[in-house]
Amino acid sequence: MLYRTAAVSALSIASAALAGPSVFKNVQDNGYFTPFNSSTSSSIRYGDSGWFGSGSDAPVGLESITLGLVITNSTRLGSTDINFTFNDGDPSHLVFGTGAVLYSTTIHNVELPDASEIGGPVYFSLTIPLPGVSTTGGFNNVGWSIGVSNFDSNGNLGFQCSSAFGQTAGFYTNNASFYDGSSWSLFSFGSGPYGVANFVADITVPAPHTFTLGLAGAALLARRRR
Repeated sequence: MLYRTAAVSALSIASAALAGPSVFKNVQDNGYFTPFNSSTSSSIRYGDSGWFGSGSDAPVGLESITLGLVITNSTRLGSTDINFTFNDGDPSHLVFGTGAVLYSTTIHNVELPDASEIGGPVYFSLTIPLPGVSTTGGFNNVGWSIGVSNFDSNGNLGFQCSSAFGQTAGFYTNNASFYDGSSWSLFSFGSGPYGVANFVADITVPAPHTFTLGLAGAALLARRRR
């Protein structure tokens, strides 16, 4: 299987040189999940969540989130609008945090690569600035969701996936979330460390930063990942 990273220039607003440290980050080591295509309703949304606090931390101002995305089976260059929310924990309200929307935006004309050029999935990333967004403190729950509109591709779009072993900063939740147009639900891909639904994302804070992350002691590790 071949891979390629495609840059999304319209969203590369935050300079890599100015990017601060990651407070939540994982890597693609668990395949991919592609629920979006040209027949997907604009009301459909998928989300995920995690946290990076100790339980008694102060609120933290955030810089940006970079989503690891993927497209498969496309035979031409395409585009879509991506409707994004950043939330206080999982957008479903069914996991940690209130689920309240802290920021929302629509990213127009995101380029969807032609996967036939390499004969396999094309991995690419989408960096979304988070202007004025701060966590609510405590465990510093974070979450996000995306939907699509004006989808113009003959391929399938979705998420790069991480396992329980792929988390390098912060803490994942076992389940991702799904909004069917009327209600939210949770899902995973099965049991064990490779069964978690842990979508690839990298959340950064401004550099230089002035806060100190709480120590991830036994209490953090014991926090149940719903």
